[in-house]
Amino acid sequence: MRPYFLLEPGDGLLLCGPDGSISHLDRTAAIRLGIKAESWCGQSLKQVWPALADLIIQERDRLRAGPRDHVVALAQPTQIELATRIRLFRTDCGFGAGILRRRTQRLHDVEPDAPEDTYRLLLEAVLDTAQDAVLVTLAEPLDSPGPLIVFANQSLLDQTGYGLHEVLGRSPRLFQGPDTCRDSTARLRRAMDQWQPSRMQVLNYRRDGSTCWIDLKVAPLADPTGWHTHWVSVQRDVTDRVAHEQRLAQEALALAERLHAGVPIA
Repeated sequence: MRPYFLLEPGDGLLLCGPDGSISHLDRTAAIRLGIKAESWCGQSLKQVWPALADLIIQERDRLRAGPRDHVVALAQPTQIELATRIRLFRTDCGFGAGILRRRTQRLHDVEPDAPEDTYRLLLEAVLDTAQDAVLVTLAEPLDSPGPLIVFANQSLLDQTGYGLHEVLGRSPRLFQGPDTCRDSTARLRRAMDQWQPSRMQVLNYRRDGSTCWIDLKVAPLADPTGWHTHWVSVQRDVTDRVAHEQRLAQEALALAERLHAGVPIA
């Protein structure tokens, strides 16, 4: 599966919990659907958009293999649009649906979207060849099941042992485990709440359960209007360096204990 962006600028987002209730609907999705976000949030998807609810039930097992694109009838069709393209995917605790913007040539367009698509493919190729692990999430929601991973380069997949289909739509909590420092993750969350960049060293978990120390740098991205749209993290495996530092610290401690006990140093 070639790395690509799960959702792109102009795509809307709808999230459902395991009980089928709508937990998040962003402003782009609300505009695309012609509704007010607050009128749907907390409602049963089956009640407000039965066609999508039925499709999720039909596709839920197939989504384990990765996101899937469909065309689904709109809950409130118009004379201009009867259906919309959506991208279904699994989240940490339920399902997501990207309400995809049109990317095909329209009747009165002078040129197709080829330059934009070429730029996107070039960007993906550049990120994918970076030696450091790169992860991109949506800016919101931050609370579970967010922030949603929309891109992971090959270095990150190699570092963690996951397949692309296993990380898209999930949150970076996927890489945390029992020994991940909660103070560090809490500090990261406080920085994200303030839209501030952050850097720290954190213990992550690979797919096979093994651990690795990561030098993690996280920064927000904003669109031309100043609206924050994504978080980008760059991660470097520093396991060997941390192990070396820990050995030096242990040796220094052992030496100090011997000196304190009056043991001669050869």
